[in-house]
Amino acid sequence: MKTVVYQSYRTTDVPAWIETCLTSVRQWAGAQGFEYRFFGDEFLQFVPSWYREKADGRIPIVTDLARLLTARGFLEEGFERTIWLDADVLVFDPDHFGISVTNEFAFGEEVWVQPSASGGLRAYRNVHNAICVFARDNAMLDFYIHACKSILRRLEGGAPPQIVGPKLLSALHNMIGFELIGEVGMLSPLSLRDVANGGGPALDMLREKQSAPLCALNLCSSLAGTETDGVHITTELLEQACEHLICDSILN
Repeated sequence: MKTVVYQSYRTTDVPAWIETCLTSVRQWAGAQGFEYRFFGDEFLQFVPSWYREKADGRIPIVTDLARLLTARGFLEEGFERTIWLDADVLVFDPDHFGISVTNEFAFGEEVWVQPSASGGLRAYRNVHNAICVFARDNAMLDFYIHACKSILRRLEGGAPPQIVGPKLLSALHNMIGFELIGEVGMLSPLSLRDVANGGGPALDMLREKQSAPLCALNLCSSLAGTETDGVHITTELLEQACEHLICDSILN
């Protein structure tokens, strides 16, 4: 299929580990024979100004819609399939990473590992949009664009995080079900720390609960600089996680 892979990130002060992630996706796309497109800050301008104002500075909410509008533009341009990957997704096993979606659409499978009330660990299964795949004539894209705009129009008092991303998609999936790509996962802070340390119980649970062998992971850059579930998410931790995934093959 004529396929385009596309991403977006700022073009100044780019962390080295983000560069590593972007390079991994660009190289994977090239090896697959896919076209690759990259957008800088102009990506945010693809979204109507009223929507950006309603998003109240939450860039992820703006990019949630921008990736959809761009996908529609690519399909109208003549591509048969579009693949969006977040800038903080690292493809660490490109040889085993393929996209089998040839019609309709798919999103990513999230297994979020966090502390349980009993002091152990618990995994929550959700949908993430760090990867979005849309084939020509799919039934989802126009509806999803409409839903994003409708939700923001009705919103009063600030936009909650993930309101038109994982929260909306997880709710829809629970009701109607759609294809999820298990090869692209999401690292919670506990799982991220385990990856950076070369292994641990949270990473073991992630691997056990994920529906497919992991080939790529979203490193959750939105949490960088914070402390969540007792994990300080520093640049050094993210760089160490990338190194372990690429060089030590701890998930292969």
